[in-house]
Order: sequence, then structure tokens, then C-alpha cells
Amino acid sequence: MAGMQRKVIVVDSKNYFDKLIDDAGTSQYVLVEFFATWCGPCAMIGPRLEQLASDYFGRMLVLKIDVDLNEDLAVQYEVNSMPTFLIIKNRVTLIQFVGSNVDRVVNTVEKFVGKVEDSKEHKSKELPVQLP
Repeated sequence: MAGMQRKVIVVDSKNYFDKLIDDAGTSQYVLVEFFATWCGPCAMIGPRLEQLASDYFGRMLVLKIDVDLNEDLAVQYEVNSMPTFLIIKNRVTLIQFVGSNVDRVVNTVEKFVGKVEDSKEHKSKELPVQLP
């Protein structure tokens, strides 16, 4: 099952970003990190984003956008510093903030998406499925 869990998705174009946002629809949150390959703090937070992508699989997509390769998206979201994070749901940006403070990222995700444990408790209440 662990192999099926989604990892951080690297966005390589505005069209791909728009498709991912559309596909997330109203059921999933999207955490976006605008980063640069030369940004040390961006590299340091990367492993934690992978963990969030795994922990919130099915409830939240985690996207990374390289500002040097996707200037159009950086301009659209007025990104001036890296890393810049957004949480989007249903094409609406709910929050945007700057900085590589892992606790702030986690706390912000929990504020909007809920705690990881909430997801596990919810799943355990749904199982087992009883057929008529």
C-alpha cells in the first residue's frame, strides 16, 4: 500500500498546474511550494513536504513549482521570496506565506486540512465495510 501513496508532484508548466488544481476540485486541498534550486531553505524543507504528501494522501496534494522554470506562475501568485507556500482549495487561495519554518507549514496544513490523526480515525470508523 505504501507504494501507492502519492509523493510531492513537481509542476513543469502552467497547464499542468491548472490541470492538477482542476482535478483536486472541491474534495482535496493543494499545498504549493514555490522554490528555486539554488534556495538552501527550500532544499531543507523538501523531506518534510514528502512526509506531508504521504501523511495526507487522498486529502491533500503537495506541489512544488520551480520559480525559474515557471515564471508565469510566480508572477500570477506574486512570489517574491522562496520558499513561498499556498494552500488552495476549489481554485481559491486560502492562505499564502513565506518561509521555511517547518512548524508553521505543518500548523497551517493542520488548520485547513486537519491533523493526520483525524484522517486515520476517520478511516478506521469507515472500516470494515459491510455488504447487504
